[in-house]
Parts: sequence; C-alpha cells; structure tokens
Amino acid sequence: MAIPKEPRQIMINLMYLVLTALLALNVSAEILHAFHVVNSGLDVSSAAIGSKNEKTFDAFQKQMETDPSRTKPFLDKANQVKLMSNSLYDSIEDLKRQIIDKSGGIKDSKTGKALDLKSAPLSALMKQGNLEDDRNLEVPTNIMINKGKGNQLKDEITKLHDGLLNLVADPQSKKELESQLPLRASDSLMQSDDGSLKTWSEMNFEMVPTIAAITLLNKFQNDIRTSEDLMVQYLFKQVNAKTVVVDRMQAEVIAPSSYIMSGQQYKADIFVAAYSSTVNPEIYVGPLNSNIAKRDADGNFPELTVNPISGGGKKIDVVNGMGKYSVVAGGEGVQKYTGAIMILGPDGKPRYYPFESEYQTAKGSAIVSSDNLNIIYAGIPNPFSVSVPGFPSDKVFAAASSGSFAKSGSGKFSAEMPSSLVGQKININVGVQLEGGNRQIGSSEFLVKRIPDPVAQVNGKVDGDISSAELKVSAGVGAQLKDFYFNGVRFDVTSFDCIFIPKRQDPKIANNSGAKFNGKVADFIQNAHPGDAVIFRNIKAIGPDRTTRSLNSVSFQIK
Repeated sequence: MAIPKEPRQIMINLMYLVLTALLALNVSAEILHAFHVVNSGLDVSSAAIGSKNEKTFDAFQKQMETDPSRTKPFLDKANQVKLMSNSLYDSIEDLKRQIIDKSGGIKDSKTGKALDLKSAPLSALMKQGNLEDDRNLEVPTNIMINKGKGNQLKDEITKLHDGLLNLVADPQSKKELESQLPLRASDSLMQSDDGSLKTWSEMNFEMVPTIAAITLLNKFQNDIRTSEDLMVQYLFKQVNAKTVVVDRMQAEVIAPSSYIMSGQQYKADIFVAAYSSTVNPEIYVGPLNSNIAKRDADGNFPELTVNPISGGGKKIDVVNGMGKYSVVAGGEGVQKYTGAIMILGPDGKPRYYPFESEYQTAKGSAIVSSDNLNIIYAGIPNPFSVSVPGFPSDKVFAAASSGSFAKSGSGKFSAEMPSSLVGQKININVGVQLEGGNRQIGSSEFLVKRIPDPVAQVNGKVDGDISSAELKVSAGVGAQLKDFYFNGVRFDVTSFDCIFIPKRQDPKIANNSGAKFNGKVADFIQNAHPGDAVIFRNIKAIGPDRTTRSLNSVSFQIK
C-alpha cells in the first residue's frame, strides 16, 4: 500500500487498518459504528478529491484557449485517465449496490421504507437511511469470494494501475508516480493471523460484515480518485514543463545564402527572435546521431531528452543567452555543421534542440591571363581547371562551342579538338547551378592550334659525327617534340629514305617503311665504316592529330 501525502487520507487509512484488526476479534456494535464513521469520511474525502480534479480540468480548458497545440496532447491523456478511472469507480459502485441489496438494502431513517439503491449515489442514500443488515458476514463472502467478484476487482485494479503509468513516457517520472499511486492489488498469497496463506480477495472480503466490505470498497474508490488526481496534476504540469521565460527580443534576418551573384534572387526570413538572457543554454557543435536526431514530416528536428551529438560534441561559449560560434574556414564551397542546444526545463530535466547550418567558403585567388596564350592543341587532351569563387566544384559546369569539353574530376575538365578546327577560335562557357536553374558566369576564347612538328633524330642526334658502333646499335629513326607544354605526346615515324655514301663509292638509296631500320637500310647501317656518310631524308611521321608531318633530314659522318 502506497502511503498518501495528505494528513486526512493517512488518518482514514490508519483507522481502516485498526478497525479491520478489531473486527477479527469481535464484531461489536461499537466496531460497526466505527466502520460507518470511516465510510462516511471516505465519502467526504472522495468528493473533495473529485472536486479538485474538476478544477484541474478547468485549468486545462483555459490553457487550451491560449496554447492549444502544446496543451492538447496532455489534455487528451488526462481525459484517458478520467475515462479509465470513472469506469472502475462505477464498477465498484455497482459491487457496493449488490452487497447492500443482498444485505437487506437501506431503510429511510424517518419513514422506515426501503430506498431505491439506484435513485441516488450510495453516499447520499446512506446519509438518508441505515443499512438493514450491516453485520452480515455471508453476503460479502458469497459475492466477492464464491462468485469471483473479488478476483475480478483485483485484476481491474491492476489494469488501471498499469494503464495510468503507461501514459507516462519519461522513465524517471514513471518511477516516481509508481511509488505515489495508492491504487494497487497484489497477486501474491498473503499470510493471515492464523498462519494460513490467503489470496488478496480472501484477505479483504472473507467473513467480513457488510459495512466493512462497503468501507473497503469505498477506500478503493478513494484510491482511484487520489491516483486520478496525481496523474492529472502531473499531466497539467507537463504543459508548461518545456517553457522557458524569455526577456529579450531582437530582429533577425536569416538567408539561405549570404553569397549572391548579380542577377540571382536574394531570399531571407525576417522576424523577431525572443530569447532568455538569464538562462545560458549549453551549446554543442558536432555530428548528429542519425538514430536519435530525426527530422519530422515538416523537415524540422523535434525536441529531444537525450544528447543527439555523437561523442558529446564541442561546447561553445554562451554570452547573455546567445552562443558565439567561431571557426577557421577550410576547404572550398559549402561547409555544413551540426549541433544541439541544451536547456534545463522548469522541471530540471535537460531538453535538446538539434540544429544544422551551413556557410560558403572560397579560396583567395588572383586571375592572371595572357591574351596571346589562350591556345588549345588539336588531337590531344588539353587539361583545364575551372572554378567559380563561392561555389563548390559539383555546382560548376563548363562547355565548349565546338569539339569536346568533358569533366575529368573535381573542378577538372579536358578539351579535345579535331584537326579540322585548327586555326579557328572556340569559346569555353562556364556556368553554375543555382536553386532556380543554371546560370552562365562567363566565357573565354581560345585558338585551336596544331601540335608543333617534332624533330627527327637517330639515337638522340640530328647531325654531325657518329661512330659506326653507335649507329649500328641504333634501332631506327625517331621523332621527339622539343620544349612542348604537354608531356607524353608521341609521334610515330612511318617512312623515310636513306642515302648511304661509302667512301670513294657511288651513293646508294633505299626507302624504309616504319621507324625501325629494315631491308636494304639495315644492310647500309651494318656495312657503314669510318669515312662513310649516311643521310636520312623525306622523313614522315604521324602524331595524335593523325596528320602526316614531313620532318627534318638527319645526316651523319661515320668516324
């Protein structure tokens, strides 16, 4: 049995326990009279608690008029409490009527006539008349024990007790209320005065006089009203448990972006923000736990009772109720950060409010360009870096007026032009993706040029003296670009003529297909001796643009 806090309730419970003990010794007129007194006191107490409950519901209705969205969830639960409590209260009232009816009913104290037990509440009828047989031991035992009404009552008491607590979400509050609710019944067997084990029904209703059974049932009704009052009071307090008193107001302007381009629409929310300068919240910045901080159907974060930041987060300074966040910007483009604000509610429990925000960063840059070097070489990939300050690379796009201009990485592009565009000018157009669509930022003009001719060479040499041994180990005629901006550009020699002039002999001429010495040319090379001369001319080569180039001649004097 939970111990009630009100002195009147404590006294009534103690009196009932004393009378029950005396009843086990002797059912005297004095004891029966005492039960009548306690029963009357319980009626008064139940009425007082019921009146208190009604006042709380009146306060609920007034709160609904001023703040319906905050109040309605708790009022709905309070109405559930009332509905469940009234249901069991009425069931017990019906049990009392059955016991009184089988015990002879109530006779009017003035006329002696039997009163209609359904004409008024039993508390009023018992004031108007007297129980015909208040000491009957058989009726309560038969109804509550033999017919099983006692076990049914026990189950209904337990069901109401658990149902009330299930309306409380906070574990700590539920634990506190569970210890305070007086309404409860035990499933365990209990030891009686003679040492035998008895059920809850037997302990309370076996061989007790009618007035004792009525008084006990009245006590249960009183416990119902007390439990109802505790629950409704708790729910009403929760309406304002989340309220923080604000004492300052100031204008605020919040824009989705503070970086706006010319011609782009600027949007902002302008409103009056209210906050408390006396309650310094704790503000943490850190990654949110997605299993805890979940947005609702409107895309907003709900209030939480546990810290949603993984690892606790970094606490920032708070001055006059406002957090001061400062960080050295790194990276480029949109930078997002998340966190949570913790405020202690009037109930002393923490409330967490997750948030997410972002800002844009841009690297400091200087643009230097030459009007004479805006060149794209045909036939090879020309690498480009494209960026727009204030925009992340995934929001920047570029395209060429002719040829191919494809993205190759973050902020990286590659331009490839066919040889048919050599000598022509093309434009590279740059734009960004905005909320309302794409927008072109600028355009740059480039001249398409042919890759320069490579230099023909043998073993890295173009002319001069060469030993016969060095010439013989040479694989063939090669072509190499000199001082070109791009690495890895390859030209393949397709053919050339070789003039071999042996010392004091007539010249010999042969054509060679490919770059490698073969056929007669290979024989010329192997038979070369000091004093001979070798000339490679009419050298042809093909590069990445697939055009045939005529290269320089290569001549050597064998030493």
